[in-house]
Amino acid sequence: MFTNSNHWPLEHWHIEVSSKCSLQCPRCTRQEVPHGLINTDLRLDWFKQHFIEIIPHVKKITFCGDDGDPIYCRDFVEICAWIKNKNYNCQIVIVTNGSYKTKQWWQLLSKVLDHRDHIHFSIDGDKETNTLYRVNADWDSIMTGIDTLNEQNCQVFKTWAAIAFKFNVSQLDTMRNIAKDKQFDYFQLTKSSKFGSNYQAYPKDDPLEPNAEYVSQGRFTRDIEHLGDRTWQDNCYDTFETRYHTQQPIGDIQPLCSVGNKGLYINAQGKFYPCCWTGLRYAHNRDIFQYVQQENKKLTEILNDPNWGTLLDGFNTNTCPQECKEKCSKNKWSLEHATSW
Repeated sequence: MFTNSNHWPLEHWHIEVSSKCSLQCPRCTRQEVPHGLINTDLRLDWFKQHFIEIIPHVKKITFCGDDGDPIYCRDFVEICAWIKNKNYNCQIVIVTNGSYKTKQWWQLLSKVLDHRDHIHFSIDGDKETNTLYRVNADWDSIMTGIDTLNEQNCQVFKTWAAIAFKFNVSQLDTMRNIAKDKQFDYFQLTKSSKFGSNYQAYPKDDPLEPNAEYVSQGRFTRDIEHLGDRTWQDNCYDTFETRYHTQQPIGDIQPLCSVGNKGLYINAQGKFYPCCWTGLRYAHNRDIFQYVQQENKKLTEILNDPNWGTLLDGFNTNTCPQECKEKCSKNKWSLEHATSW
């Protein structure tokens, strides 16, 4: 029986079920760090082998990738069905660009999902402007997916998830109106930090950067607007809120990997990270967590490895990874920070 000796918050998992993607978004690690990218996906057998002892503890799984899009996983519908079979109340959250899947595929997925679940369609404009950032996205197949879910009367919640860019901030009403027409439940605007005013890696005169009111510092922020009369209930919210009120900082760090709102992260090669930020393939993460041996081990063994204590010690001594210092500084601690994904 799995003991969870390191007290990981098992309620929420963030799984990159596929590192494959048909898009070429310029601020994605696929484009920024092409060296070392491995196009692969997790198969159903991986879940049967590694997740069977975990799934009874899980309340929510977010399928989203650092590199890829979950809908390009070969076994994706089957994996979702397996999860529902093993834990019917587990919520499935899908973050996708929505391109290039057939009507028949969306029909199959609609039979698996229900009112507990949520799909975030990442769309940053209208038919003419969406590809200015979502390079190679296909508007018609995106709309096919959305329309098919509606036609099937699938009760899954839908969010139109846009990132604010220089080219689309004048189109917010246009996107919002399309979302309403397509029966979306929410319109979400993400204010990113990945612009020239924040990072030297991007040009000072950043062609993608919007006005300062749409630019975040450190971690992104989100504005979420109700479009309909339904409200999605996050299975994990009450747990996250309780931890916000009870968790004390460790040194200068308030680790979200102890709260669970970001989700424990599995990449498309089946490697575990405490969060997706530490799993990013940027140079500063290259040698991260080498003190935990993961090769040829089951997920439960990796989670129980006593060497994760080194991470905890790093919070106290300010020797933890850069991502922890930047994203989980105690100065950023707020209810929204500790409960939102």
